[in-house]
Amino acid sequence: MTPTAELIQKAKAILIRELGPVDYARFIQQYEEGTGNYTCDRHQWLGEENAEILHEQATQLATSGGLSCPAGAKLLTPEN
Repeated sequence: MTPTAELIQKAKAILIRELGPVDYARFIQQYEEGTGNYTCDRHQWLGEENAEILHEQATQLATSGGLSCPAGAKLLTPEN
């Protein structure tokens, strides 16, 4: 398996070759590296919901007819 740093270097070289330096720069400017810790920060957006709570909500939706599942689909439990 290719190390991540080498993979990124190869990807940049391919993009520069195919897009040219100006379009490569425009393309890269679309993306930000980001900051913070998603794992910690998501609790601010999602609250303290865990797999069991989400499973209960999905089960309630499925049994009430509020959630349509494809034929043959099985609602898994958090243990699966």
